[in-house]
Amino acid sequence: MKRMFFLITSVCLSFNAWSITVMPLSAAQLKQMQVQWGHLQAQSSGLSASYPAEVVLPPTQTRVVTPPQGGLITRLGVSVGDRVKQGQVIGQLSSPNLVALQSNYLQSETQARLHEQALKRDQELFRDGIISQRRMQETQSAYETSQALMHERQQTLKLAGMSDVHIRQLSQKRSMQNGMAIIAPISGQIMEQQQQVGARVDMAMPIYTISNPSPLWLMIQMPIKQAQQVSPGATVRLPKLGLTARVDTVLRQLNKNNQTTQVRAAITQGAEQLSVGQIVDVALVENTTQESHASFAVPRSAVARQGEQAMIFVQHAQGVTVTPVKILLEQDQQLTIQAGLQGNETIAVQGVAALKGHWLGLGGE
Repeated sequence: MKRMFFLITSVCLSFNAWSITVMPLSAAQLKQMQVQWGHLQAQSSGLSASYPAEVVLPPTQTRVVTPPQGGLITRLGVSVGDRVKQGQVIGQLSSPNLVALQSNYLQSETQARLHEQALKRDQELFRDGIISQRRMQETQSAYETSQALMHERQQTLKLAGMSDVHIRQLSQKRSMQNGMAIIAPISGQIMEQQQQVGARVDMAMPIYTISNPSPLWLMIQMPIKQAQQVSPGATVRLPKLGLTARVDTVLRQLNKNNQTTQVRAAITQGAEQLSVGQIVDVALVENTTQESHASFAVPRSAVARQGEQAMIFVQHAQGVTVTPVKILLEQDQQLTIQAGLQGNETIAVQGVAALKGHWLGLGGE
């Protein structure tokens, strides 16, 4: 009869997750079971169940370094894994096309200077009434056209990789160069090197791929019901790594096979501890201000399981109470649970297997 009573109690627990059963046990019995006691650790903010997430690099943080002109790679200063800063010279390219572009620029600059001189001369002649207004307008038009052509070719040199300093030196010294610097467009890490020194490359051929690994995205796989309760700005934690991320969007694309969707969170602080493609466990930070749904941290040894039901054993004036709990998060030797407790209770942390056996009617009188 007693065993039947305990089995009925167990079945009732499976249907009522928050029912509590009292087991009358004396101090001598508890000592014989080698039960040791500990205290709950209340958490001001609880964690949800654990969800898998993939670490993803945002596409806006990757750049492909390409030559602005075709030519021969004469030097590469970095390799895969090296970190670079935006604007850093990471290689050198020899380009015959650059010589032609510089020559065109110098010719247009000379023409612009000649037309500027002609404009000043004709302005004086026009003020003295020596030339007509039409002649003056033609000279003005020729000057403006030459200026536009010079600026156009100056921009072409910039697109070819020449800086403003080098263009000014070209104008002053009239000495052309046949090499151009390969510049890092962003700060980050060299993820891929597609060319070697001595290779001939055409315009826009990839030489390096640079990625900035901070921030990173966490693409969290979550059941649609839970995802619908998540809002942008919600806090996400990676308990095993001690990192925190923020939700920025919930994707409205459902996986029809398992009825899950993806929640995207961004992580900045500590992103260097993660690798792109890594699978991690994450949990949402939940508000636990309601006493009936408070969350606590307990040792793994304090939790017993019966089928899909988890429970802890709480010290009681009349013995021990079997208190069903909901496991929110499992870590190495610590679990985060949710239970209808106050937080000042004393719980069994050792001897739990003996208490469970007694509860199931397998031992004791």
